[in-house]
Amino acid sequence: MSSTPKASRRAVFDVVGLGYTATDYLSIVPNLPEFDTKLEADCLSIQGGGPVATALVTVRRLGLRCCYIGKVGDDGFGDFMLSELAREGVDVARVVREQGARSQFAFIMVDRQTGHRTIVWTRGSVSRLTRGEADLTAIDGCKCLLLDDLEVEAAIEAALRARRAKVPVVLDAGTLREGMEELLPLCDFIVAGREFGEQFSGNPDPVEAARFIHRATGNVSVVTLGEEGCVCVDAGGICRQKAFEVRAVDTTGAGDVFHAAFAFGILKGWSVPRVLEFSSAVAAIKCTRLGGRPGIPTLEEATAFLRERSSGDW
Repeated sequence: MSSTPKASRRAVFDVVGLGYTATDYLSIVPNLPEFDTKLEADCLSIQGGGPVATALVTVRRLGLRCCYIGKVGDDGFGDFMLSELAREGVDVARVVREQGARSQFAFIMVDRQTGHRTIVWTRGSVSRLTRGEADLTAIDGCKCLLLDDLEVEAAIEAALRARRAKVPVVLDAGTLREGMEELLPLCDFIVAGREFGEQFSGNPDPVEAARFIHRATGNVSVVTLGEEGCVCVDAGGICRQKAFEVRAVDTTGAGDVFHAAFAFGILKGWSVPRVLEFSSAVAAIKCTRLGGRPGIPTLEEATAFLRERSSGDW
């Protein structure tokens, strides 16, 4: 791939995100169903989803410029996903459309009482995004690259490009997949779920898992724990953040939103404790509505929430 001309290296986007998107069908149910039963849903909602895609919607609502790089089919689901991102102001000009492929899809059942959810999903027939397939030139002039673990091969290529351009990389690490050992050291901030932390470290203790990831990569390591908050290990030691209590309607996308708010805080130059508190607040607010995106707050809404709930200076 040819190098980007110097004149075009101006920061067109604050955040570039490469990874997965999907169409989500969500329903609130009185309880998770047993086999051979019928269950009437309280409601049904059709939304855009996916880790990096939802994170970019969050970044945009917080006031930053962003673009999405990924791969979808040329079907109606693909059209819907891209139109939902564009409607939010996310640039989708670099998305690869695969002819004749069925796009990604998820069905999500949300428990009425707890807001916890069960996700059934499929990649459809869309092939993985491979090295050299997508236009990555937007990375050269951006301020942050956000990745997930669902397009590992392309993510490695993107992270290497970001490193050459001195662009910080934030990774949403949800599941340990082939190639992650190569990707992890290329990411400056690794924000992992509890499952990934245990899979990678072999230790169920989230603090020890975060320590292991930090030692293995030399980079900032966060393990998120849902309603138990999160823990971070970096060169300065251990930092813990409690989750904010809200009336949770649905936890779908809470991690995606957390990662986006984390990237926002890093770009603001905040301290790690401040970044974690802000990210926890934004994710908590999201949980008050059904789906990954309707509850995502603006920056003004997030800071107002923090002024009421935090002892910090917001």
